[in-house]
Amino acid sequence: MAAGTALALLTALAHVAVAAQKTAPLAQKNPPRASKSAPFGPQSGVQGARNPTDLKTVLYYAADALGMLRGAREDDLILTMQIWATGTMNVGGQPCKLANYLASIRYPTAGRQKVPVPAMRVDFACSGANGRPGPRQIQVVADKYAWNEAKPGIGATPAPGVVNDRLLDLWTLFPESVIKAARAAGAETKLTFEGAAPVVTFPLPAPLSSATMKATLDPRIFRVDANPAGVKREYSHLIERTETRFGPRVIEVTYSDYGDWNDEDLKSMVLLPRHIVAKQGGVATLNLAITKTDTYNPYVIMPLPASLEKAAGQ
Repeated sequence: MAAGTALALLTALAHVAVAAQKTAPLAQKNPPRASKSAPFGPQSGVQGARNPTDLKTVLYYAADALGMLRGAREDDLILTMQIWATGTMNVGGQPCKLANYLASIRYPTAGRQKVPVPAMRVDFACSGANGRPGPRQIQVVADKYAWNEAKPGIGATPAPGVVNDRLLDLWTLFPESVIKAARAAGAETKLTFEGAAPVVTFPLPAPLSSATMKATLDPRIFRVDANPAGVKREYSHLIERTETRFGPRVIEVTYSDYGDWNDEDLKSMVLLPRHIVAKQGGVATLNLAITKTDTYNPYVIMPLPASLEKAAGQ
């Protein structure tokens, strides 16, 4: 090939390359980042309601709405949760403005990794007069035992007089607990209606078998999703409130503003109410505003302290 011809060819190729760079779409040079998923909560503009009259379907809709049913068999795979919040609570009969609050919950499970008893650890501090966090308080309950800790799993001090109080918190404060308790009660769980609202009534798990909970659900559809094939799935029957009677005590809990409060890149489609308000005798004993959750079955353990285990054996 003559030198002049080769030079002309190289020059033409160079012009083509420059032109290609100038006309290349910006998206190819800087591909857009994948959009983050939106919280799996209520959608605006959704209308309608579902009105099953059998208990099995009502409990299925409620568990499905909360994101508890997973896998092809739709098993309840919520085993543990952690919930961070701010707000106020009653501590030893005194009001406490929460400087921090972390509830860690472990539910009973079956199968190979069987955990026979429920447990909950609440790690919190109250704000002092200067606005700074006061002493750290860690309250734990597991089965029929309660204790306090200096640090998680360390420095246990028995607290036998508050077992029922802490178990009541475990089963009443969070909707997932309510559905698990209703399912665990089996044939003792009953369905009635107050107007269009389904009401599920059942005894709480032992040792609170004498406590009766009444859960009121909202039959309105709050979300409609579609899979790639265009098949739609509706969600309804979120829990609005519960009323638990335990001896002379009446505990009322309301739940509102449901959403997926996991970190933005760890959305799990498990719903919890942003706001939880508990009352006894008409007086608020707890008012939580959830700031973050971990619903991917975080590592949560509450082993019975050796001192309590020894006392239990004796």
